[in-house]
Amino acid sequence: MSAKLPQLTSCPVHYMFLVLLFFLVGWIGGWSQAIKRGNAHYKAEAYDAALEAYQSAAEDRPEDAISRYNLGTALYQKKQFEKASDEFRRSLDTADPVHQAQGYYNLGNTQVQLNDIEGAIRSYKSALRLNPADLDAKYNLELALEKLEQKSQQNRSESGDEGKDQQEQDQQQQNQDQQDRDGQEPNQQDQKNPSESEQQQQDQESSEQEAGSEESPPQSEQGATQQPVEMSKEDAIRLLEAVKDNEKEIQKKILQKRFSRRQRSEKDW
Repeated sequence: MSAKLPQLTSCPVHYMFLVLLFFLVGWIGGWSQAIKRGNAHYKAEAYDAALEAYQSAAEDRPEDAISRYNLGTALYQKKQFEKASDEFRRSLDTADPVHQAQGYYNLGNTQVQLNDIEGAIRSYKSALRLNPADLDAKYNLELALEKLEQKSQQNRSESGDEGKDQQEQDQQQQNQDQQDRDGQEPNQQDQKNPSESEQQQQDQESSEQEAGSEESPPQSEQGATQQPVEMSKEDAIRLLEAVKDNEKEIQKKILQKRFSRRQRSEKDW
């Protein structure tokens, strides 16, 4: 049988040759005929017909490693990777190291398709332990290791971005909390106790009064600053005479008032 198996990238095509040679004379039966039909269909890339023939052979010999291996190759070509992986695992139960190495190699290819890179690395290593000369297994192992490293770097990068985003969110939250506190709690210099404000106002008024008293001179000092009035002798005499005349007039008016008051008090009998 010739099984064409894919590589991870542009690796040269690796042909798996499972040569089924039956040297037992008189080997005739349904199982052998099913294997032959399956191989012919597989070579013609008629994978549906090959799958049907290999399934028939596997039903005849469920525990046969060759039947399971051939069935796995047909399932792989049909892109039924989960089922193909199961069949390749069952094909490992063989004492033939060549067939077992081929089973590990194809299992590794299937695990790559399932994005199980770590599993594929283990399978390729197992294939190389059984067959160190398998260059395709070495090549695919290197590709799998590179892909695993790229995946690890991507995960670290994403974790770093998430950590950075979280730090930015925490900083923004802290800034928002600080703004909220500033809005709810006025500055102590802006919000003063009413009693303190009144006391400060009184102190200010007292200071202003003291400042005003210092600027304005006392009454005695103000009087001292007035200029004396100069008067001639004649003016002084006239002023004295006027005062005397005025006093006489005042005395006269007082006497008249007393006299008139006395007359009003007399009764008319």
